[in-house]
Amino acid sequence: MEFDLINICGYLTIINTIILTILFFTIVKLLKLVKSNFEYSRSLTCPEDRIEVLNDEKYYYYVLNKIKYAKKEINIIMFSIYLNPKISELIDELTNARKRGVMVRVILEEEVGSNILAQSKLSSQHILVKFHDSKKTHNKLMIVDDTVIVGSHNWTDKALFENKESAIAVSNEDVLKIEKEYFESLWRSIE
Repeated sequence: MEFDLINICGYLTIINTIILTILFFTIVKLLKLVKSNFEYSRSLTCPEDRIEVLNDEKYYYYVLNKIKYAKKEINIIMFSIYLNPKISELIDELTNARKRGVMVRVILEEEVGSNILAQSKLSSQHILVKFHDSKKTHNKLMIVDDTVIVGSHNWTDKALFENKESAIAVSNEDVLKIEKEYFESLWRSIE
């Protein structure tokens, strides 16, 4: 019986060693993964970056101001634009920006009925508009010069002044590059 107990203890020691070795290497791999994710996220949060939180109606006033002072380009992908006086102010500012020489382009979801009137109004002001017909466009994305604005706000009264909505505005070269490439790819894919 003693001999069997010694063998069992030996086997248990070997099993414990194997388990500890596996745990050690698993922890090392996890630490490397965490470190690489941390380094990636740090690359997007340099001290010179600017992030603005735009909850509820703060989004509207921020966007209106960004459009007013745009210098180079405004690119928008919007699920829904519903014309009303406040939205007309945004469109008037887009028109003013275009008249200042700012390139203004808008992509709208084709299946949203209110977007037909929005497209008509925008096009009448010589703003470039395309419909994305995939029935999958649900973006609420704006790129104004060096700032990316993304969140849950549609351009409707409810979204801008009644609902609880959140967005962020980010000025970061890496984020800007990614979102510009995304917009350009979608813009080119639409006939």
